[in-house]
Amino acid sequence: MFSPYSAFKKPVIVEKELHKRIKIKPISDFEFMRTVETVPLGFSELLSASMYYPVLFGVWKGNIFPFAVMGINGKNVYLNEEGLFKVDYIPKSVMVYPFGVIKQIEEDKEEFLVIVDEVCFDKEGNFIFEENGSETPYFLSIKEELTQLALDYQKALDFAKELFEIKALKLINFTVETKYGNAEFKNVLIGDLEGIKKIQPEKLYFLNAVGYLPCLYSIYFSVRNFKFWNLI
Repeated sequence: MFSPYSAFKKPVIVEKELHKRIKIKPISDFEFMRTVETVPLGFSELLSASMYYPVLFGVWKGNIFPFAVMGINGKNVYLNEEGLFKVDYIPKSVMVYPFGVIKQIEEDKEEFLVIVDEVCFDKEGNFIFEENGSETPYFLSIKEELTQLALDYQKALDFAKELFEIKALKLINFTVETKYGNAEFKNVLIGDLEGIKKIQPEKLYFLNAVGYLPCLYSIYFSVRNFKFWNLI
């Protein structure tokens, strides 16, 4: 899941010794998203994202995670000719580019690491580290956003795991016809309404209290956003 999504052309883990005097070119538009079809989502953005994007669940190294579908056949349908989004909500993973976080899993150890896209290294821009090796104010600000993003990703993982364990998700394959072509999905998960009906009332109360139930329903109905593609 949290391997770099396809906007990253040359992702590398940020390391002080390797990137001590590297400058990052400022991003002026979202042209880097032109061919991106999917991006991972954090828990806090599920309701907002599902208003505009189809949201599904995928599986990565045993982890189940939510993601937004932005296009098909190498085309992001939400991006206009000027490289700007046509809708109001832009996922957090997009907003922090060219930085991001990946989840590294080694044996029984899991941790999130900061990455950056090498294609944004430039003679002009912002330093990541000071000459003495300390982090610049620019990078400290970025790291704060990335820390919150990593926590949000983890909450999304916990959310998806809980739903899967109580059989509120089901594995499906389906094809959607759009004016951009057919979108074919294999081995993805969506909400299982029949499964939800079998959940005990006290468990449903818990899911509602922690905000899981509203997100699940919102994601379930977000598949209708494929029809929205024919209008944009």
